[in-house]
Amino acid sequence: MRRSVPVVLAATLVALLACGRKDNPNPDPGVNPDANPGAANQGSATRRDSALTLGPGDVKITNEDSSVDMAVVGQKIVVRLSDKTMDKVRRETDTSTVKDSGFGGSIERFVKKTVQSTLGQQFEYPMSDVRDARYENGAIVLDVNGREPRLLANTKVGGKKLLESFRPDDARRFVAAVNAKKAK
Repeated sequence: MRRSVPVVLAATLVALLACGRKDNPNPDPGVNPDANPGAANQGSATRRDSALTLGPGDVKITNEDSSVDMAVVGQKIVVRLSDKTMDKVRRETDTSTVKDSGFGGSIERFVKKTVQSTLGQQFEYPMSDVRDARYENGAIVLDVNGREPRLLANTKVGGKKLLESFRPDDARRFVAAVNAKKAK
């Protein structure tokens, strides 16, 4: 069975978002009782801003296959599935198409609703946590509190790491916007 790229990407993001904060028993996501500087403030999942309104100096880029958006909005970096991908995944996870009314159908509806709920999120990194941003060897390089952000480092799109999947000119614009916002 051949799975589509958006569904596989969505499943990866679901897994990363579900596992991303388990190492922090404190309910405040900005606090890590272990005082591990690499783990604290490695970004957070928030409700997806469908409008994603850009202001002065803000930039939004979409990767080469149009599946993921990255943006500099105000004083944060936002990473999320693109509107195109969201529409496709919503169609593929539509629970009204489930024909089975038994136990198998219940499981299918549960899984599809869980995927839809998780896709309603985006990942954000505060600009204050970004130590360095550059475009190097065909990839965006971000240092967030001394480490490459886990979500961005572990996600692949079309056989490439996510941060390698943006057009060079777009990647350079994104890095310039990050560095301009950091300087403020």
